[in-house]
Amino acid sequence: MKELLRLLRKAIPESIGGLVVAAVIAVIGTLYTRFGILAIVLGVVGGIWSGCAYLAFKRIWRPWALVLVVVIPLLAVSGVGYHCYQQTRPPTKVIILVADFDGPEPQKYRVTEMVLARLHTALEGYDDVEVEALGRAVKENEVDKETGKMGSAAARAEGKRHKAAIVIWGWYGVTAEAVPLSVHFEVPYPLEYLLELGPEAKGVVQTMAVAELESFTLQTQLSAEMAYLSLFTVGMARYAAEDWDGAIARFSDALGQSTEYVSALDQSTVYFFRGSAYLFKGDLDRAIADFDQAIKLKPDYAVAYIGRGLVYHNQGDLDQAIADYDQAIKLKPDNAMAYISRGIAYYDQSDFDQAIADYDQVIKLELDYAVVYSDRGQAYYHKGDLDRAMVDYDQAIELEPDYATAYHGRGLIYHDQGDLNQAIADYDQAIKLKPDYVVAYNDRGYAYCDKGDLDQAIADFDQAIKFDPDYAEAYRGRGFAHLVKGDPDQAITDFDQAIKLESDNAVAYTSRGLAYYDKDDLDRAIADYDQAIKLEPDYAMAYSERGRAYHDKGDLDQAIADYDQAIKLEPDNAAAYRGRGLAYHDKGNLDQAIADFDQAVRLDPDYAAAYTGRGLAYLGKGDLDHAIADFGQVI
Repeated sequence: MKELLRLLRKAIPESIGGLVVAAVIAVIGTLYTRFGILAIVLGVVGGIWSGCAYLAFKRIWRPWALVLVVVIPLLAVSGVGYHCYQQTRPPTKVIILVADFDGPEPQKYRVTEMVLARLHTALEGYDDVEVEALGRAVKENEVDKETGKMGSAAARAEGKRHKAAIVIWGWYGVTAEAVPLSVHFEVPYPLEYLLELGPEAKGVVQTMAVAELESFTLQTQLSAEMAYLSLFTVGMARYAAEDWDGAIARFSDALGQSTEYVSALDQSTVYFFRGSAYLFKGDLDRAIADFDQAIKLKPDYAVAYIGRGLVYHNQGDLDQAIADYDQAIKLKPDNAMAYISRGIAYYDQSDFDQAIADYDQVIKLELDYAVVYSDRGQAYYHKGDLDRAMVDYDQAIELEPDYATAYHGRGLIYHDQGDLNQAIADYDQAIKLKPDYVVAYNDRGYAYCDKGDLDQAIADFDQAIKFDPDYAEAYRGRGFAHLVKGDPDQAITDFDQAIKLESDNAVAYTSRGLAYYDKDDLDRAIADYDQAIKLEPDYAMAYSERGRAYHDKGDLDQAIADYDQAIKLEPDNAAAYRGRGLAYHDKGNLDQAIADFDQAVRLDPDYAAAYTGRGLAYLGKGDLDHAIADFGQVI
């Protein structure tokens, strides 16, 4: 019993002491990194002490021992980890740190005060920006105690300690003749898209007249330029975050700081980025105005021509867009973006050869952009050169295996080649990479239609409509699938919606005409074919289908006239020859009927209905051998 009491007297203070000391050091470790290791070590020691208590007093001190063994080391480690995390986190605000400008008689010339005052005034409306005074000067020959770096590097290190996005520092002197001035505008944390500033903002010594310092002209100009550069920089931070309104506001305020030319950052650059923000926002008129101003200030500003070209492109003025892209290429013959943009414009004009030439030029510049191969593949596809298109899509996928657009484009080629399984596999991959890829769902739906899997086709069209309720082509596709399934009423509902969304689409009217034809509503079918022909006078299928409807109404002459027009527009239209042959057959002109069936069979040797028609015509003529031969061919 006495030994137990002795152990008790010893174990209690050691256990509680371990708890207190480890807890205190762990808390300190959360506050200052240099105590982090000590906190961990003492936390472990506290755990060992608590283990002694646990072994000595299994019942009484077990809960305390568990706390000491487990919680205290975790507290110490997590405290240090949290502190490190806080130290590495980017600042929640854009902090502008202003060092005192080193120079004689600061109270008289008040350079630092005026810069701070102008920055406070310019930025007071922005809650995400904060101006801080460092309270001392940074000198060119200063050595940072922690990093050992000098001058500009020392200023950046100071900025990082304050989590400043911008550090402004410099010096001035006064001689009898002039005032030398050096200004540094540092950005310790790299910002996306931020351009290289001119030497005037990187410490190059400038010479001013003494009178400018005495009259505070220099101070006023300097403070305006620092406010201008600061607002542009914070505007670029909002631009990188795709906060277009925030970027525009800051760029506008930057431009309002100084009417004088700022050599460190030409105002044309600010107009360009504000114009780009307006473009991304969709305010195209203001975007053009800004790009115009950028070009006015800097006539050789190639990128501004590209920006303005993109606006014209978005407005549908492709000729003006191409003119701007031409000028950009004239100024910068190796600017890939100008060639890409012009290639897209030519593509949209259906000038596929010129589009391909521009894409070739990008590739010639040895830029392996997947998008360029994909776009060139698309141009080859529309030219009907499927082999070259396939090569380009393959290359795009090799360069960027997760490029959904390339899989979709390649799927279209497989579809046209009749390889429906491979087409569906590519559409699958495109959808896997981009689950809301509306066009891929739509085209996969058509592939399933061609395979005869109408339920899956309808499911894909449903999905396309879910993602884009205004996608007329998906309604047309789903309507077609319902029509093939034998549900003309549901098909008509879908075609109605497609026409509501695109009232000038001849295919939608022709498709609805087919549905009315299946319902034996020939007058409505003919009305829809009429509308399709009115919208697209060269639409052969509409003539052919209207001819079929007139045939069924008994108006054989009008039927033949429509088939004539369809054949004139598409001389290889086997169905039109077969339809006209039937009309001639019903008119009793069997020789002309046989001639049309001959042509239909010549164009499509597997066209069973054409053999049937010709067999009937031969039967009508009493030529039983030819009739039997044709019926045998059908069988």
